[in-house]
Amino acid sequence: MMSVSVVIPAFNEGAYLVDTVERILDVTDHDAFDVVVADDGSTDGSGERVERRFGPHVRVVRGGELGVSGARNLGAQQAEGEVLVFLDGHSYVQPDWLTLLCAPLERPEVGMVGPGLADLRRGDRNAGYGAAWSGAALGMVWLPRHCDDPYPVPLLPGACQALRRADFERVGGYDDGMRRWGSEDLELSLRLWLLGLELLVQPKTLVHHLFRDRQTYRVDPAQVGYNRLRLALLHFGAERSARVIDAHKPVAEFAQMMLWLLYSDTLRRRERFLEVRHHDDDWYFARFGDHV
Repeated sequence: MMSVSVVIPAFNEGAYLVDTVERILDVTDHDAFDVVVADDGSTDGSGERVERRFGPHVRVVRGGELGVSGARNLGAQQAEGEVLVFLDGHSYVQPDWLTLLCAPLERPEVGMVGPGLADLRRGDRNAGYGAAWSGAALGMVWLPRHCDDPYPVPLLPGACQALRRADFERVGGYDDGMRRWGSEDLELSLRLWLLGLELLVQPKTLVHHLFRDRQTYRVDPAQVGYNRLRLALLHFGAERSARVIDAHKPVAEFAQMMLWLLYSDTLRRRERFLEVRHHDDDWYFARFGDHV
């Protein structure tokens, strides 16, 4: 059985962070796991409450508002497990979740596994089992359950993603060029597919996740749009990238997004990635259907 580190990026999670950690420690049926909370500059005391409540059983590391990608990478650096499971700090897990998520990772061709995801406030109704893009603006749609055994999906949302540590380090972790929040999970999903690894959803376990109506911190629409444009320019060919750019032109912050891209490392990172990928975006969309 592979050892597991559960990495929880957290920023102003309030009482949900303690509840999430408590649930993990109370119910998880796995012989070797630890929990790392990457507190990314919270101002609500949630990281301190975790330290007081759980003491040495949970490691809390602190960043300075690194954003979701940076916080996950920071937590991974401090983790010890052979498998890294990235879990949002407002989630409710089932007793067998780690064992079921780890099982497909015994196969070397599998790069990432995710559970079904259900809304914490609505129970199991309308649970999503992986996701896909819904158009050139790179919005996301949830997919229904297809069968009882793990199966491939185009995208695994970041509320819960499990990877072998060796693969996570080999592919470079989450893209730390992404700004605060948005698309970092989908970029990693696409990157793994293009590098020749498979993404599977494990339908035998559900994680109940709080889908908030709004974030507990300000989310800048320009940063969300920038992340989507960065994803497209990193991985898509010219025609598909142009469609994504066109879809964002009506956004009020479009000029700011483009300026950020101009001064970023996006194109340099793209060139490095083209040298090592196994597939291109045409292969990916031929497999899963082209909705971009």
